[in-house]
Amino acid sequence: MSNVSAVLKLLLLLSAVLVSAQGWNNYWSLPDSYRRHIDKALHDANRQFGGHYHVAYESILKFKDDSYINVRLMVTTCRKDEQKGFGHRDECVTQKSKTPWINCVVCKPKNGEELIDCVRQKDVKRRKDIRNKCSGYLPGSTGPLYQIGEDDEPQVGCPGCV
Repeated sequence: MSNVSAVLKLLLLLSAVLVSAQGWNNYWSLPDSYRRHIDKALHDANRQFGGHYHVAYESILKFKDDSYINVRLMVTTCRKDEQKGFGHRDECVTQKSKTPWINCVVCKPKNGEELIDCVRQKDVKRRKDIRNKCSGYLPGSTGPLYQIGEDDEPQVGCPGCV
């Protein structure tokens, strides 16, 4: 009887992990504030990429409050449709073959104007100068070792060590 109980507990744990891992891939399960930023990225990416094919949301790569979000988008097999617009479309979930991932950042730079930067995934490193303009952006800044000092400058280290 204890083996069955252990197996059931393991299955329950694995299903919880699977559901939480898939949560960021489901557009409709995201908070409204994230979807607003993702919609801006979708609009920008659909203008730049995909030709006649719709660009769709795939997942969140990084986020920091409402001030910074980095998402992965994909060119889908759906044709662009002016009546449906550039926003999320539930029916467009299949990536078109031989198309690159699209990496988009939506953030607020220190000057206060919104920055939307969408590039092919392989070109992200070339855009580092532009993306570093995002206020509060620090690679890895969503990690547990990230801190803000008294002067609002990012500090890295263990809590209590800095």
